[in-house]
Amino acid sequence: MSSRLFVACLAALFAVPAHAETHALIMTISNYNVPGVPPLKGVAEDAASAKEIARRLGVKEANMIFLTDGQLSHAGMGAAFDRLHARIAPNDNVFIYYSGHGGRALVHDPDERCGEALITVEGRGFMDTDIEAKLKTLSRKANKMVVFLDSCHSGGATTRAVASRFQAKYFPRSASGEACSTPVNVLKKNIGAGTRSVGSGAQNYTYIAAARDNEVSLDEPGRGGVATQAWLECVRGRARDLDGSGAITADEIQSCAQQLIDAKLRYVPGYAPHHISITGNTRAVLGFVDRPDLPPPAPAPAAVSVTVPAPLAAPAPPPAPVAVAPPPPPPPPADPSPTNTLKDIYAQRDDRRVVTLDMRDPKVKIGRDKVEFTVSSSHAGYLYLLMVGSDGKTFDMLFPNRLDRSNQLEIGQVLRLPRPSWEVTAGGPAGVTQLLAIVADAPRDFSRLALKPAGPFSIVEASAAATQDIQRVTLQAPSAAAAECSDESQKRNLVVARRCSNAFGAALVAVEEVP
Repeated sequence: MSSRLFVACLAALFAVPAHAETHALIMTISNYNVPGVPPLKGVAEDAASAKEIARRLGVKEANMIFLTDGQLSHAGMGAAFDRLHARIAPNDNVFIYYSGHGGRALVHDPDERCGEALITVEGRGFMDTDIEAKLKTLSRKANKMVVFLDSCHSGGATTRAVASRFQAKYFPRSASGEACSTPVNVLKKNIGAGTRSVGSGAQNYTYIAAARDNEVSLDEPGRGGVATQAWLECVRGRARDLDGSGAITADEIQSCAQQLIDAKLRYVPGYAPHHISITGNTRAVLGFVDRPDLPPPAPAPAAVSVTVPAPLAAPAPPPAPVAVAPPPPPPPPADPSPTNTLKDIYAQRDDRRVVTLDMRDPKVKIGRDKVEFTVSSSHAGYLYLLMVGSDGKTFDMLFPNRLDRSNQLEIGQVLRLPRPSWEVTAGGPAGVTQLLAIVADAPRDFSRLALKPAGPFSIVEASAAATQDIQRVTLQAPSAAAAECSDESQKRNLVVARRCSNAFGAALVAVEEVP
């Protein structure tokens, strides 16, 4: 698609963007206070791993809450969620991590089902319904939430009697726990229902589970949860941008981490590899921020060894290690894909905000038809229109532009574009053009991009650098760098909170160009 050219001056732009304000709640339980609940010897390492994962998500150390063992009674765990809710300002982001035993039991609430739980230090279950209630309360205030649970949700775990240096992170809360042969994950069920409702906020969640509902996850003494280890290595630099979008998304980290889990557990007696599962927004950007203060990426692992125990009936000398081949090298990054870049940006929207982009005609004839549309939003903000043409070679900034810089949109306002001073025509080649509308709380700064003038518009050639830069500029508001945004008391002021917000709504539509 091409743009009819006009001449004008550039709009005033803003400062370099900053990281989003994000808070973390990190909970680990190694030692339980009741007989029959085995300690988890590797969990002590998981707090440090979770801390690094949180830092790579942009969490400042001052915004991290760490709780362990005796602090995580049933009441203590509930209070931790409440404390987190009190700390965050509107539209802040949240990372929640738990490592410890998980369990399942038959419950009636009111229908009979398998209830899943995090096992608290006194052996009680912090049930899936408890977690759901706490997360719903947080979601009314937070913009995005990432939840990582490194625990088991498997009724079959106790049937594994083969000795191993790995330990299942599972504890049945009651004798009825084994009756849960067909688990139902309430959080997953509710998210699935939410995705069918416009404005539900369902895409604001990313739930990462160390294992599927019917699998065990494993703890490794001295190293921690196998899933946590794998995830950390991938966010350190092993994960690859597999679709050329310019960012590392949750599903790309999942793919990387699963390779490491498969390699580590391939020959472990008594256990098959468990599978990381993600519910909610699988395209959430989780490996995007490059932090110069963090350690360099971990090198590719060398061959590892797994201890094969001697037969249980006979005392024997210490078992010999068996070499296990390292996982295959990560694939090379994909070629840049501007279309996937727009899809990534769209996936980061605040799903509670409804942006409507209505095309006058979703099919236009090359060289003849104008592209005309209306935009409206459930929230006021600053409107930006990005386009990737049918040739897929450039990003086009259509609005604001040199002739039309007034891009504030009010609640419920229906804005008809293009305005009379500029227009967009179908320029080919035949194919599909993608148009992304963003309505953001705070202005964005596109001056850091290598944009070139194209009449009233601006364009940048598609490249690996451009895909990454477009994402950075779009997702992060420059005003978040202001001193007032680091002052939690100032951010209680709703006007200040909006200036400090990275939140935005979005709509993405396809326009077919035909001869």
